Amino acid sequence: MTTAMAAPAGAATLSDPVLDGLIGPLGLAIGEDGTVYVGEAFAGQLTSFDRQGRRTTLYQSDGSFVSGVDAAGKGNVVFTETVFPELNEDEPPETRLARVQPNGKVKTIASLSDYEAQANPDAGQQYGFVDMDAECLEQLPPDLQPYSGIVESNPYAVKIHRGGYLVADAAANTIVHVARNGRVSTVALLAPVANLVTEDVADQLGLPECAVGEIYYGEPVPTDVEVGPDGAYYVSLLPGMPELPGSGEVRRIDPVSGQVTTVASGLTSAVDLAVADDGTIYVAELFGFSISRVVGGVVEPHAEAPFPSAVEIDRDGTLYAAIGAFFEEPPFGSVVRVLP
Repeated sequence: MTTAMAAPAGAATLSDPVLDGLIGPLGLAIGEDGTVYVGEAFAGQLTSFDRQGRRTTLYQSDGSFVSGVDAAGKGNVVFTETVFPELNEDEPPETRLARVQPNGKVKTIASLSDYEAQANPDAGQQYGFVDMDAECLEQLPPDLQPYSGIVESNPYAVKIHRGGYLVADAAANTIVHVARNGRVSTVALLAPVANLVTEDVADQLGLPECAVGEIYYGEPVPTDVEVGPDGAYYVSLLPGMPELPGSGEVRRIDPVSGQVTTVASGLTSAVDLAVADDGTIYVAELFGFSISRVVGGVVEPHAEAPFPSAVEIDRDGTLYAAIGAFFEEPPFGSVVRVLP
């Protein structure tokens, strides 16, 4: 577990943009040759920028959401996509993991929405005010009543690992593995995030007095998955609704036993992470307007940043960040280096 941040932010500074004019840069990867790959989520496109200064749109699709991206070797670029239905709003979106082939063509590796519909790993998991007495429950609106996991998929991030792929499915509340042949399996079902309802929280959410002291079990929304130097999987996550400040976490998954432990808590909108060779974890706190680092379970401030949405470490140890994810005017979002 962690302690809360105490020191002032701003230990590191941000460089001038390496790449700018990005529309919702929620995904970031650095190739072995130094090429920067960005998932421009709100534009439905995947963009690359190489060391020769060439900017290329690798993929674009109107009406889709491209967030996760990873790259390894030469020409091995994968991304996650959510495609929204054009006509029927009640129809669930289709989600997939896809690969950009060296010839520029895009090939689907696996459908994550199909897997979620078939498996729904969190179907037996309960969320909301699970332990609240019936009399108090009756005073709550329908959207705060206890419920079990529904069929829903949003593959938010991907990590290439040992010939396969780890995917953080933010809506399914799981980390899944996709084999090279497209077979999908569940790596870990994440436990709910326990939120204590204080008087301030009750006032903020308009809850009755009887809710004070109760625990709201929010959905664990994984936003990234990375492999640490110890071989374990590290996951950043949000608490779902209600997303209270300081309720984000980093969890560790033992790939052998499947055991999940909490490494860090007290984070605000932890939407992405990167793990350095020495085990230091960097976390992008989107609405915390900062990039934090976790050392020995302690959360420390690292750099102030406007809407930081992704962090990634280059082969030489340089930390990159995508910022300005919600800037609605030029220069929109950008990719910068984080300078110690």
